[in-house]
Amino acid sequence: MDAMDSLERDGYVVVRGAVDASLVNELNERISRFKQRNAKAAARNLDEHGRLYRVVNLHLAIDAMTKLLTENAAIAVCDAFFGEPTSLYTSLYYERGSEQSLHRDTPVFATTPLGRYMGVWVALDSVSDDNGPLMVVPGSHALPPIDVHAIRQRLYGEGPIDPMSPEGWTAYQDAVAAQCEAAGLVPQPVHVSPGDVIIWHPQLFHGGAPHAATRTRRSVVMHVTPKGMPVGHMDVFYDPSRARQQAPWRYYQRDGRHVARFKHVDFGHQYKVRTWFLRKG
Repeated sequence: MDAMDSLERDGYVVVRGAVDASLVNELNERISRFKQRNAKAAARNLDEHGRLYRVVNLHLAIDAMTKLLTENAAIAVCDAFFGEPTSLYTSLYYERGSEQSLHRDTPVFATTPLGRYMGVWVALDSVSDDNGPLMVVPGSHALPPIDVHAIRQRLYGEGPIDPMSPEGWTAYQDAVAAQCEAAGLVPQPVHVSPGDVIIWHPQLFHGGAPHAATRTRRSVVMHVTPKGMPVGHMDVFYDPSRARQQAPWRYYQRDGRHVARFKHVDFGHQYKVRTWFLRKG
């Protein structure tokens, strides 16, 4: 069975060895040096073991990380899914497991049209049960659509919708969880080695297992779309009439691929640092 068949059947696929070991080693070294050069900027994000957590768009400060888009055999799966070249919208860097509850990404990656988004998870460490593996619910991408309009009316009526509404997020994820339970679908961990890549369908229910070990679980999650694809949040997810027709951000090129350009790196959704400051550090 090829990668697209697995993606269609299960809602995710693991592409083993998609990123060369030399690139994995290079990125781990570059990120380590980045932490040393920018110790003050990173300090508030580190846990008691010195591990970074959920750094948004680190690739804008460490340019070599864009090689995970340009030198990654798994990106061909995304190209086939979209039917056009894949571009990088945003990324997340982790040194420990996300430990995030099971969820679908679509409420905060509400593309126009819906579903023009994929998650691409690149392992920079070996990941097993003790250091926070990705959890997936095979088949959850193919469940019947949730009545999003009914949730909107119950929560908001015709009033305004917070783009990052906690109530909107929880109500939708609870509805998907109930569907999975009724269908007998259960989560399972995905064990990977450095250089392995996990790609998931935009409707896959997934999350992060507890991270019990003190060792790292270095990984990069790329959120990819076709170039120019507008991406909204819950205001667009619950009210598609609010969608933009074109992405408002600009792109730059790396080896024939396009990368969305933003001005900040976000550390754990707690504070932001301007990209130019981190690049010169």
